[in-house]
Amino acid sequence: MQISVVIPSKNGLLHLKECLPSVVQAAGQARDEVRIVVVDDHSTDGTAQEFSRLFPTVFYCQNEGFGAGDARNTGVKAFACDWIVFLDNDVLVDPDFFNTLGFYLKPDLFCVTCAGYKVHPTSGSQPRQLDGIKLISWKKGFPRFDKNIFNSTLPQTHQTPYPSYGIQGAYFACNRSCFDQLNGFDPLFSPYMLEETDLMYRGLKRGWKIVYAPDTAPLHKWGSTIHSKTNQTTRFLSKRNRILFVWKNITDKKLLFNHGLWMLMRPTPVALWACIRLWPQIRRARAQQLKNSILTDRTILSGSHDLFKTLRERKKCK
Repeated sequence: MQISVVIPSKNGLLHLKECLPSVVQAAGQARDEVRIVVVDDHSTDGTAQEFSRLFPTVFYCQNEGFGAGDARNTGVKAFACDWIVFLDNDVLVDPDFFNTLGFYLKPDLFCVTCAGYKVHPTSGSQPRQLDGIKLISWKKGFPRFDKNIFNSTLPQTHQTPYPSYGIQGAYFACNRSCFDQLNGFDPLFSPYMLEETDLMYRGLKRGWKIVYAPDTAPLHKWGSTIHSKTNQTTRFLSKRNRILFVWKNITDKKLLFNHGLWMLMRPTPVALWACIRLWPQIRRARAQQLKNSILTDRTILSGSHDLFKTLRERKKCK
């Protein structure tokens, strides 16, 4: 099996110096063939000048587009592979990471999401789990992807991989064949925010499966890259791309009506206008989604809800 690791980086040389050696070490100890690609997204911090000297065994290329999704699409083209592992530049992995993950990389699956752990860059605190089994819900006019089932609450006797209804973009694996069928990350969501969620949801609507790997443990220097709570650009993109996601992917009439009501009650005119300007592209992407969808939005939401109930009941029985 061939695995391609794609790491987008924008002005992330300091992160790469700290985190990339762990990925190189894990690739060297992997049972499968693992090749690493770092895609420089127009950095101005000296990445282009320093990278080859620091990491001579890692393939380096520059993104001709703009944003994380475009950078990942560029990186995927570097090598033929069976599976793509997407990592952020501020993620550390343990030496056995690819061997642990490899157990879950089956040809009939779409994606594998990791049990990610959060570390603060300066606090020195112990890691705590940030990402587990991902769940989808609907609240206040939008789908929500922020619910997790963590390892501490999972039944310990489960013999098959747990399903998941989402992924974390900082660390997940995607079947190359499925990725190509979806034409990769959609540039509508450039430069970043929800591009991996859109990819995941398009696969779910085709009936493809996502599983959770509870024994993987990548460490994410959470918030060190985009400063999501303070960055004005990120706040705007979060609002705009949430609207884009609904307009592009949601087809259930009741959910769309609910979305419209909340947009009227809590308008976001700048983000809304940005989406209106993109409507021709949204309409084309929506038509393609409708053409290939097998599952409905309600089916996916119900499946996520049922999974949560099932695992909670199993835990109570232990």
